[in-house]
Amino acid sequence: MYAGFEPNEGSKMSVEEIFARIESSEEDELKDLKLWLFKESIRLRNERQEFEERIRDFEREKDNTLKENRRYEEHLASKIREMKLEEELIEKKHEVIKRGFEELDRDRQALCARESLMRQQEAQLSERLADSSLYDSKEAADILFRGADNILLLKKRYKDLMKMFHPDCLGGDTEMVKSVNRVYDRLMGECDPYGKRRRA
Repeated sequence: MYAGFEPNEGSKMSVEEIFARIESSEEDELKDLKLWLFKESIRLRNERQEFEERIRDFEREKDNTLKENRRYEEHLASKIREMKLEEELIEKKHEVIKRGFEELDRDRQALCARESLMRQQEAQLSERLADSSLYDSKEAADILFRGADNILLLKKRYKDLMKMFHPDCLGGDTEMVKSVNRVYDRLMGECDPYGKRRRA
Protein backbone atom coordinates (compact mmCIF):
# COMPACT_ATOMS: atom_id res chain seq x y z
CA MET A 1 0.00 0.00 0.00
CA TYR A 2 1.21 3.46 -0.77
CA ALA A 3 2.33 4.95 2.53
CA GLY A 4 1.68 8.53 1.56
CA PHE A 5 -1.98 7.78 0.98
CA GLU A 6 -2.81 5.76 4.06
CA PRO A 7 -5.97 7.24 5.55
CA ASN A 8 -5.31 8.69 8.98
CA GLU A 9 -8.13 9.71 11.22
CA GLY A 10 -8.08 13.42 11.76
CA SER A 11 -5.79 14.12 8.74
CA LYS A 12 -7.40 15.40 5.57
CA MET A 13 -5.80 16.06 2.20
CA SER A 14 -6.97 18.66 -0.24
CA VAL A 15 -7.67 17.82 -3.88
CA GLU A 16 -4.61 19.79 -4.96
CA GLU A 17 -2.39 17.75 -2.62
CA ILE A 18 -3.80 14.50 -4.01
CA PHE A 19 -3.17 15.60 -7.63
CA ALA A 20 0.36 16.73 -6.76
CA ARG A 21 1.16 13.32 -5.31
CA ILE A 22 -0.34 11.54 -8.34
CA GLU A 23 1.90 13.48 -10.71
CA SER A 24 5.01 12.68 -8.69
CA SER A 25 4.16 8.95 -8.28
CA GLU A 26 5.45 5.97 -10.24
CA GLU A 27 3.32 3.20 -11.78
CA ASP A 28 3.27 0.94 -8.69
CA GLU A 29 2.48 3.86 -6.55
CA LEU A 30 -0.36 4.81 -8.91
CA LYS A 31 -1.91 1.38 -8.48
CA ASP A 32 -1.72 1.76 -4.72
CA LEU A 33 -3.16 5.22 -5.05
CA LYS A 34 -6.08 3.96 -7.16
CA LEU A 35 -6.76 1.26 -4.63
CA TRP A 36 -6.65 3.78 -1.84
CA LEU A 37 -8.94 6.14 -3.74
CA PHE A 38 -11.37 3.29 -4.36
CA LYS A 39 -11.44 2.36 -0.67
CA GLU A 40 -11.71 6.00 0.31
CA SER A 41 -14.63 6.54 -2.04
CA ILE A 42 -16.36 3.45 -0.58
CA ARG A 43 -15.69 4.73 2.92
CA LEU A 44 -17.07 8.17 2.06
CA ARG A 45 -20.10 6.63 0.39
CA ASN A 46 -20.77 4.51 3.48
CA GLU A 47 -20.34 7.51 5.74
CA ARG A 48 -22.69 9.48 3.52
CA GLN A 49 -25.28 6.68 3.65
CA GLU A 50 -24.93 6.48 7.43
CA PHE A 51 -25.25 10.24 7.66
CA GLU A 52 -28.35 10.22 5.41
CA GLU A 53 -29.82 7.37 7.46
CA ARG A 54 -29.21 9.36 10.65
CA ILE A 55 -30.91 12.36 9.03
CA ARG A 56 -33.90 10.17 8.10
CA ASP A 57 -34.01 8.79 11.67
CA PHE A 58 -33.87 12.31 13.00
CA GLU A 59 -36.70 13.39 10.65
CA ARG A 60 -38.80 10.37 11.69
CA GLU A 61 -38.16 11.13 15.34
CA LYS A 62 -39.00 14.76 14.72
CA ASP A 63 -42.26 13.80 12.97
CA ASN A 64 -43.15 11.39 15.77
CA THR A 65 -42.39 14.06 18.37
CA LEU A 66 -44.52 16.60 16.52
CA LYS A 67 -47.38 14.08 16.25
CA GLU A 68 -47.12 13.27 19.94
CA ASN A 69 -47.07 16.96 20.77
CA ARG A 70 -50.19 17.51 18.65
CA ARG A 71 -51.92 14.54 20.30
CA TYR A 72 -50.95 15.86 23.72
CA GLU A 73 -52.17 19.37 22.86
CA GLU A 74 -55.46 17.96 21.55
CA HIS A 75 -55.81 15.82 24.68
CA LEU A 76 -55.02 18.83 26.86
CA ALA A 77 -57.52 21.01 24.97
CA SER A 78 -60.15 18.27 25.34
CA LYS A 79 -59.48 18.06 29.09
CA ILE A 80 -59.71 21.85 29.39
CA ARG A 81 -63.07 21.79 27.55
CA GLU A 82 -64.29 18.99 29.83
CA MET A 83 -63.17 20.94 32.90
CA LYS A 84 -64.98 24.06 31.66
CA LEU A 85 -68.13 22.04 31.03
CA GLU A 86 -67.86 20.50 34.50
CA GLU A 87 -67.37 23.94 36.04
CA GLU A 88 -70.44 25.24 34.18
CA LEU A 89 -72.43 22.18 35.29
CA ILE A 90 -71.31 22.63 38.91
CA GLU A 91 -72.24 26.32 38.71
CA LYS A 92 -75.68 25.43 37.35
CA LYS A 93 -76.17 22.79 40.06
CA HIS A 94 -75.10 25.36 42.64
CA GLU A 95 -77.66 27.83 41.28
CA VAL A 96 -80.40 25.15 41.31
CA ILE A 97 -79.54 24.19 44.91
CA LYS A 98 -79.44 27.85 45.91
CA ARG A 99 -82.85 28.48 44.34
CA GLY A 100 -84.15 25.30 45.99
CA PHE A 101 -83.00 26.50 49.42
CA GLU A 102 -84.54 29.91 48.78
CA GLU A 103 -87.85 28.29 47.79
CA LEU A 104 -87.70 26.03 50.85
CA ASP A 105 -87.09 29.06 53.04
CA ARG A 106 -90.05 30.89 51.47
CA ASP A 107 -92.24 27.79 51.93
CA ARG A 108 -91.07 27.49 55.55
CA GLN A 109 -91.89 31.14 56.22
CA ALA A 110 -95.30 30.75 54.55
CA LEU A 111 -95.96 27.60 56.58
CA CYS A 112 -94.94 29.36 59.81
CA ALA A 113 -97.22 32.28 58.97
CA ARG A 114 -100.09 29.91 58.18
CA GLU A 115 -99.48 27.95 61.37
CA SER A 116 -99.43 31.19 63.36
CA LEU A 117 -102.70 32.28 61.73
CA MET A 118 -104.31 28.92 62.51
CA ARG A 119 -103.19 29.18 66.13
CA GLN A 120 -104.67 32.68 66.33
CA GLN A 121 -107.94 31.44 64.84
CA GLU A 122 -107.96 28.48 67.22
CA ALA A 123 -107.28 30.80 70.15
CA GLN A 124 -110.08 33.12 69.04
CA LEU A 125 -112.46 30.18 68.72
CA SER A 126 -111.45 28.90 72.13
CA GLU A 127 -111.97 32.38 73.60
CA ARG A 128 -115.43 32.65 72.08
CA LEU A 129 -116.36 29.27 73.46
CA ALA A 130 -114.54 29.68 76.78
CA ASP A 131 -117.75 30.63 78.57
CA SER A 132 -119.39 27.31 79.52
CA SER A 133 -122.81 28.82 78.88
CA LEU A 134 -121.92 29.08 75.18
CA TYR A 135 -120.86 25.44 74.76
CA ASP A 136 -124.34 24.12 74.07
CA SER A 137 -125.88 27.27 72.62
CA LYS A 138 -127.04 27.85 69.05
CA GLU A 139 -124.08 30.23 68.60
CA ALA A 140 -121.68 27.35 69.39
CA ALA A 141 -123.44 25.19 66.79
CA ASP A 142 -123.19 27.98 64.23
CA ILE A 143 -119.50 28.44 64.94
CA LEU A 144 -118.52 24.76 65.11
CA PHE A 145 -120.74 23.33 62.36
CA ARG A 146 -121.14 26.34 60.07
CA GLY A 147 -122.08 25.25 56.54
CA ALA A 148 -122.68 21.60 57.55
CA ASP A 149 -126.30 21.24 56.40
CA ASN A 150 -126.45 17.47 55.89
CA ILE A 151 -125.38 14.30 57.67
CA LEU A 152 -122.23 13.74 55.58
CA LEU A 153 -120.93 17.26 56.21
CA LEU A 154 -121.82 17.01 59.91
CA LYS A 155 -119.83 13.77 60.23
CA LYS A 156 -116.83 15.25 58.40
CA ARG A 157 -116.87 18.41 60.53
CA TYR A 158 -117.20 16.29 63.68
CA LYS A 159 -114.07 14.28 62.76
CA ASP A 160 -112.14 17.47 62.05
CA LEU A 161 -113.18 18.97 65.39
CA MET A 162 -112.20 15.80 67.24
CA LYS A 163 -108.75 15.92 65.65
CA MET A 164 -108.41 19.52 66.78
CA PHE A 165 -109.77 19.36 70.35
CA HIS A 166 -109.17 15.77 71.45
CA PRO A 167 -107.36 15.66 74.84
CA ASP A 168 -104.56 13.52 73.37
CA CYS A 169 -103.73 16.30 70.87
CA LEU A 170 -101.52 19.28 71.60
CA GLY A 171 -103.80 22.03 72.98
CA GLY A 172 -106.70 19.57 73.40
CA ASP A 173 -109.69 20.52 75.57
CA THR A 174 -111.87 17.95 77.36
CA GLU A 175 -114.73 20.39 77.95
CA MET A 176 -114.69 21.40 74.30
CA VAL A 177 -114.88 17.75 73.24
CA LYS A 178 -117.90 17.24 75.48
CA SER A 179 -119.54 20.34 74.02
CA VAL A 180 -118.81 19.24 70.43
CA ASN A 181 -120.34 15.81 71.20
CA ARG A 182 -123.50 17.38 72.64
CA VAL A 183 -123.92 19.82 69.74
CA TYR A 184 -123.20 17.05 67.21
CA ASP A 185 -125.80 14.74 68.78
CA ARG A 186 -128.36 17.55 68.81
CA LEU A 187 -127.73 18.49 65.19
CA MET A 188 -127.88 14.86 64.03
CA GLY A 189 -131.25 14.65 65.73
CA GLU A 190 -132.41 17.69 63.79
CA CYS A 191 -131.78 15.99 60.42
CA ASP A 192 -134.77 14.80 58.39
CA PRO A 193 -135.09 11.25 56.99
CA TYR A 194 -133.29 12.41 53.82
CA GLY A 195 -130.19 13.50 55.75
CA LYS A 196 -130.87 17.23 55.44
CA ARG A 197 -130.54 19.39 58.52
CA ARG A 198 -133.78 21.13 59.51
CA ARG A 199 -133.46 24.82 60.28
CA ALA A 200 -134.78 26.03 63.66
